[in-house]
Amino acid sequence: MILDNETTHQFAELALAALRKTGLAATPRNYELWYAHVEGKNPSLSAHIQKAMDSTGKVTQEKADQLYKKLVQHSDISNDVIDLMTRFHTEVTDLYDIVEQTGESAQGHSEKLSDMSDQLRDSTEKFPAVGALLEGVISVAKTMREENQYLEDRLAASIEEVNTLQRDVEAIQREAMQDALTGVANRATFDRSLEKHMSEAKENGEPLALVLGDIDHFKKFNDTWGHQTGDQVLRLVAEVMNANVKGMDMLARYGGEEFAVVLPGTTLENAHRLADKIRCAVESRRLRKRRTDEDLGVITMSMGVAQLHAPDTMETLIERADGCLYAAKSAGRNRVCDERELKTPDEESHQGVA
Repeated sequence: MILDNETTHQFAELALAALRKTGLAATPRNYELWYAHVEGKNPSLSAHIQKAMDSTGKVTQEKADQLYKKLVQHSDISNDVIDLMTRFHTEVTDLYDIVEQTGESAQGHSEKLSDMSDQLRDSTEKFPAVGALLEGVISVAKTMREENQYLEDRLAASIEEVNTLQRDVEAIQREAMQDALTGVANRATFDRSLEKHMSEAKENGEPLALVLGDIDHFKKFNDTWGHQTGDQVLRLVAEVMNANVKGMDMLARYGGEEFAVVLPGTTLENAHRLADKIRCAVESRRLRKRRTDEDLGVITMSMGVAQLHAPDTMETLIERADGCLYAAKSAGRNRVCDERELKTPDEESHQGVA
């Protein structure tokens, strides 16, 4: 008599539950032995199983193997069932091992497992006794494929979300480090950079120079042509200066119409030459009003250059570069002055210079 699906499912559940109580693993052989036991068609087998149990209802694997060899192994279907279950068990084990060890997608292996499942489904028509168990495992394989696809989709979505967040964070960091009007580094970034490069220069015994530059007569220009044109001047100066700053050099808007350039590994002489090159580049650019194309003339800059000395702090280096800048202003503007030309504090006065 061929059993209906519901009955085979019930027997399968009973067999697995009985195996669990006896403390045996649900291997193909143990499952076949206990399925035959709960099915009730072999009273001799059931009697031998009862005798094999100890006082707690447990059965050793050695006794189970003996019962299998004596009462089951010579049946017509036993070898086919063992082969069928073993092949399926090998496929599942290999799949899990590959996924666990490599972390790669299980999609290709799941497809192979699906083909194997179809073959096993055909085989179960010949062996109803193992049909219920195989149907359950096939169902698990299908669920695994579906969950794997879901996880892959979620992983792809998560990666894109992380990339978006990373781009947002980078944009926020850039905004925090840049001057909003000119796009060059802001004062806070300048302070951090100068402190870092000064420390490295002192530690490595390397030169470092600082250039401070100020747009000449900017307040008058701003009052005459308006703040929008003044902003245009600041952007133009930043663009020209940035084009002449290379490598580790760092350009920053120091404040208002004043800019700073940190020059690691640069001597005072080379820093002076670079400052003068920037000054000439700025002077060579004529400014035109955007709306009317009106010629607003040329822009000039005064620049001061200071060299790092061993006792220097950030404050003393900046103060010396600032003193050179105002010396350039006092000498007629549109020029570069370095600390070799700096007057003593008693001779120097910043009053009235703009």
